[in-house]
Amino acid sequence: MHSNGIETKHASADADVLIAKTAVESSISHPTILLGEDTDLLVLLLYYYNFGSKNLIFKPNHDKKTKSKIWDINKTKVVLGQDMCKVLPIIHAISGCDTTSKLYGVGKVATLKKFIDSPTLKELDVKNAGEKVITFLYGGVPHEGLDILRYKKFANRVLTCKEVIQIHTLPPTTETATYHSLRAYFQVQTWIGGEEIDPCDFGWLIVNGKLMPIKTKRQPAPQRLLSIIRATARLIVILVAAHVENTV
Repeated sequence: MHSNGIETKHASADADVLIAKTAVESSISHPTILLGEDTDLLVLLLYYYNFGSKNLIFKPNHDKKTKSKIWDINKTKVVLGQDMCKVLPIIHAISGCDTTSKLYGVGKVATLKKFIDSPTLKELDVKNAGEKVITFLYGGVPHEGLDILRYKKFANRVLTCKEVIQIHTLPPTTETATYHSLRAYFQVQTWIGGEEIDPCDFGWLIVNGKLMPIKTKRQPAPQRLLSIIRATARLIVILVAAHVENTV
């Protein structure tokens, strides 16, 4: 490729960061178009782009027959504002990206709007205040906490819902949110070129040479309730077995 005049770069870690920064550097001297599909790239372009540069366009790299949105990075950054673009990596990581799980029922557009409408959220540190951010995204009030919010939403659905309550639709527990926030913080530091930190200190562990997310160690419900569920399940099994035996 070099012999044909094609310049290449090798990413030692996150390739998206190198791709975005290369496009931004290119736009300083001449108009640049970046082809890609990953939302990470769009977020990083808006974070790193400097006003006063030439046009920088981000467009999907797929069939022309498929309608797709073409992003003018300069215009988009003007609309969102410099301050909002600085927290876009946080918004993207918290609401779910390639390396962090998605919060059920919380979309990126809704997350962005909440950050725009709440100046307080822009100043919060994800590492120390992840629970406050996630509580807010699920409609909680300040200082309420996820465990209280989770219980309130569960109790409300018990009173109003006629169908079986799907546990995954409730806000995450405090411990789950803690691991999620740590992984989001680690990802943000990777994107913005922040401090070098050990992923194993931020929600990851190494299994067979690969990074794997740490799962919550907290039980899904109080022990007393789990004991009742197990006892009920055993009783159902006994009754079913007896019924089958009597009908054979």
